Amino acid sequence: MLKQSRFISHERYRRILIAAICIALASQVNFTAYTPGFILTLSALLLPIFLYFNGDLNPIHLTVAIAGASPIFRGILLFIGNDVSRSDNLRYVTADMAFYVCYGVLYYWLYWRKGQRNNSSFLLTIIVCDYLANLLEVSILTGFTDYHYRLFQLLFVTALLRSLLSCCLAFLYHHFTLLVRDEDHEQQYYHFIWVASVVKSEVYFMRKNITEIEDVMKNAYLLNKQLQSADVTPAQREMALDIARDVHEIKKDYQNVICGLGSSFGNDQATPMQLADILRVTTRYIREALKDEQRGVVIDTHSHVDIVIPNHYYVVSILSNLIFNSADAMLDQTNGYIRITVADAGPNVIITVSDNGSGMDEETQAMIFQPGFSTKFDENTGNVYRGIGLSHVKIIVQEQFDGDIQVHSQLGKGTNFEITLNKQRLAQEVSA
Repeated sequence: MLKQSRFISHERYRRILIAAICIALASQVNFTAYTPGFILTLSALLLPIFLYFNGDLNPIHLTVAIAGASPIFRGILLFIGNDVSRSDNLRYVTADMAFYVCYGVLYYWLYWRKGQRNNSSFLLTIIVCDYLANLLEVSILTGFTDYHYRLFQLLFVTALLRSLLSCCLAFLYHHFTLLVRDEDHEQQYYHFIWVASVVKSEVYFMRKNITEIEDVMKNAYLLNKQLQSADVTPAQREMALDIARDVHEIKKDYQNVICGLGSSFGNDQATPMQLADILRVTTRYIREALKDEQRGVVIDTHSHVDIVIPNHYYVVSILSNLIFNSADAMLDQTNGYIRITVADAGPNVIITVSDNGSGMDEETQAMIFQPGFSTKFDENTGNVYRGIGLSHVKIIVQEQFDGDIQVHSQLGKGTNFEITLNKQRLAQEVSA
C-alpha cells in the first residue's frame, strides 16, 4: 500500500512538472497589451485545459509550479536580450508569478474544493479567475494606480474570450473521448452478445446430448449384466463396468459445465431485443471480424419487420452461422456481397441470406444440414472443420421457432438461404 501511495504521489508530481514546463513554453507566445510588462499569452489559454483534465491535482500546487517555471523563462529571456532594466524585469516576473498564484487560489476556493462540479460552474470559475488574476497583475505593474473603466472592460473581455475558447477546446475534446469510449463499449457489448449466443446455442445442444450419454451409460450397465452369465474373464466384465462408471462421471462433468454456463448465460439475464437491433449487432460484429481478416465483403441488410424477440441469442446464432458461412464461400473474391432481407409473411417472418460466392452443387446441398458434413478444411493443419453449424441452425430453427430452412445454390453464382420463423414463437419466451 505504501509503494502504491508513493507511485501515485510521484505520478502527480510528474504531471505537475509537465504542466509547468508546457505552460512556461506557451507563455513565450505573447503580445503586449495596455501597459508595458502586461502580456496576453498562450499559457493562460492552456492553463484551464490542464486544470480541467487534471481534476485530481491540487490547483494551488499546480499553479505555484507554473508560477515558478513560466516567469523564469520570461525573466531569463528579458535579461539576455537586455530589453528592460533589472528592476523592471523583477517587477514583470513578480506580476507574472502573482497572476498564476492568484489564479490557483481562486480556482481552489471557488471550484476545486467543492464536491459538485459541472461544466457551467467550471466556465464561470475560469472567467472569474482569469479576470481577477489579470487585474492583480496589472495592478502590480501600474503600482495599484491608473484604474479606469477601459481597463476593467479590456480585462473582462480578455478573460471572457480566453475562457470561452479554453473551455470549448476542453469540452469538445472530452466529448470526443466519450464518444470513442462509448463506441468501444458498444463494440464490447456486440462481442458479448455474439459470444453469449454461441454459448447459449452450445448449452442447448449439450442438454440434448445428456440423453444420449445416459443411453450409453445404460447400455454399458446392461452389457455388464449380460457378461455375468457369459463365458468371459473377470477382467472383461470389469472393463464393461468401468466403461459405465466412466460414462457416468462424464455425464456429471457435463452437467456441471451446463449448470455453470447456464447460470452465467441464463434466460433471466436476457433482455428482449428488437429484430432491427439483432441485425445491427450481428452484422456490425461480423463486419469488424472480416475487416480484421482483411476480407473485402460487403454486408447489406433490408428489413421491414418490427418485432421484439426475447430469445434473441438464438436468432443471433442463426444469422451469424449463415453469414459467416456465406463469407467463407468468398475467400478468393474481391467483390464479395452478402444481402440479408427480412420480410413479413403473415404468421411467419422470412429471413433470406444471399451471397455471390462459389455456390454448391446439388449433391452438396443435399448434405449440408447433416451433422459432421463439411466442405472446408484447414490447409495448414489438414483438420476438417466439423461443419455442425448448419445442422445446429436447422435444429434451432425447427425446435425453438417452429420454422424451417431451405437452401438454393448454383455453382459459380452464389447461395441463398431462406429461413422461415413463426412470429408467435419469436415473440414468446421459449425454454432453453
